[in-house]
Amino acid sequence: MTNILITVTLVLTVFLCALNVVLAVVFRHRRTTEIISYIVASLIELGAGVFTLLLRIGILRHVPYHLPPGLPFNRAELGATLVLAIGLFPAAYWHRTSVAQIRRRIAQDAQAMKQREGGVHMRSNAPGEWMN
Repeated sequence: MTNILITVTLVLTVFLCALNVVLAVVFRHRRTTEIISYIVASLIELGAGVFTLLLRIGILRHVPYHLPPGLPFNRAELGATLVLAIGLFPAAYWHRTSVAQIRRRIAQDAQAMKQREGGVHMRSNAPGEWMN
């Protein structure tokens, strides 16, 4: 199980590192703190990816951090969770949406559907057949 989790963590770190680099390039005209957060997250992801790769190919025999006995999770699960949280944090922080904004967008979409007559229509050439 730990081997599978290490492999998934390796793939996840590479993906999140690339995601943060792409976001830094795409949003390069925004505030400097946003760009720096993407770069820092990608560097942390790169470090975690290198560590996971060294662990996967056997150069590192064990994780040097020891957890107290009796915890319901192991070091691989903890590492995978931290990698996911660190990699997704900048995008989640800078592109968050409040519940009020979601409600407003839903209301705008409902208005747009009403204006375009987005309801259910019946085809004239095939009676009884419904289409959206």
